[in-house]
Amino acid sequence: MNPYRLVVKKDTKRKSGIPTGNAGEYFVMGELLRRGFDAQLADRNTKGYDMLVGSAGKQMIRVQVKTVRSQPWYARLESFKGKNRNQVTVYVLLGHLDGKNPVRYFIVKNRDVAKHFSQPSGWTRNGFMSMKAVEKFENCWKALRT
Repeated sequence: MNPYRLVVKKDTKRKSGIPTGNAGEYFVMGELLRRGFDAQLADRNTKGYDMLVGSAGKQMIRVQVKTVRSQPWYARLESFKGKNRNQVTVYVLLGHLDGKNPVRYFIVKNRDVAKHFSQPSGWTRNGFMSMKAVEKFENCWKALRT
């Protein structure tokens, strides 16, 4: 018998990320409205963005929202290429389910963190964005006014 054999519980299920993602979008929406932005959620499963955001006299822009309870954030490589490089992403850190810590927002143009996108070996389309990459953009809501 191999003492290093990996034992995996067959009945272990991964929690759905949908409630976390929905919470992040609604937190961002509330924060934007509180700060005087015009904002509306995109239809569910709209490809490439989660909401439209604008400010007085400016055209609405597409914004992606990435939400986690603990970092890093899961991201797609295509977010950092071509016209998507200029898109704004709001990285939301919800924290633990107990709600003891405040929600944190990191608002950044994809081009400003593209070099920090990392992919595990063998991954071709998806990867991760770390806290270290986005932390200097915390509460940088002005990125949505350009």
